[in-house]
Amino acid sequence: MCAVKHPIAFPINKGFEIPSIPLVLIKIIQTLDADKSSAKELEELILHDPALSARILRLANSAFYCFRARVKTISHAITLLGMNLVTSLAIGINIFDTFTKGSKSEAAHINQLWTHSCGVAVLVKEIWSRRSRIEKEGEFAFLCGLLHDLGKVILFKTYPGHYSSIYAIAKTETDPSISSYESEYYGVDHAAIGEMLAKQWGFPSELVSLIRRHHDPLALSDPMVRAVTLSDMLAKEFKIGYDGDDGLYEDMSDFYLRLGVSEAEYEGLKEFASRERENIEGFFKFSS
Repeated sequence: MCAVKHPIAFPINKGFEIPSIPLVLIKIIQTLDADKSSAKELEELILHDPALSARILRLANSAFYCFRARVKTISHAITLLGMNLVTSLAIGINIFDTFTKGSKSEAAHINQLWTHSCGVAVLVKEIWSRRSRIEKEGEFAFLCGLLHDLGKVILFKTYPGHYSSIYAIAKTETDPSISSYESEYYGVDHAAIGEMLAKQWGFPSELVSLIRRHHDPLALSDPMVRAVTLSDMLAKEFKIGYDGDDGLYEDMSDFYLRLGVSEAEYEGLKEFASRERENIEGFFKFSS
């Protein structure tokens, strides 16, 4: 293990104060489970936050989407991107803002984490889109990829400086995963912390479960866990951002088979990741 001093264990069961979030984010989260929520209601929620509105429009006009005409309104963005994808982007941007305030010393690491998270989100949506024609499912898959490492952002906020020193350790295939370091130093890993926060904030139960189980090998029977796991590995392989585990690759020739992916599908996904890497990184820059 690394020569980093032990801090006080993470107070997950000792009255840890859940970080407060803006009211607009609470309302946006509620639309995830509300089948009757309308595009107009989502537009009004986003328009209540001028900074969020501006960034949603920047994302819609980024190179990743390549729309022919400039997107000038939130209603137009919702029409082009889909209500659920705009909801996912709004949630991700809001959470990013909430946890990076006052964390300038960790900004570079957090930016790398969110580049990685955006990459996983784009990749898992692509995987889901190849398997399901239901647009809403692909948009939810995007949100699962975007927030799977939510607990790491909380650790950056709770232990400024200390978590960065663990996160930045150069790790090889023989080193412990960052989850192992987290468990040693804080008594809990980012998956459990992310689950706690997701529950408190009222995320859908499927998303809460994904956040908690995305590193659990026993959960690979769940199609969403498999998709996020594969996307996570591909993002690492193509160095899209950094999640604290760079270099921890499995033998992918065997791993993708265990995830129920054919060799042809896996090669197609690798081509997609390679082709879209620059756009994915640019996509994140537009969201920050």
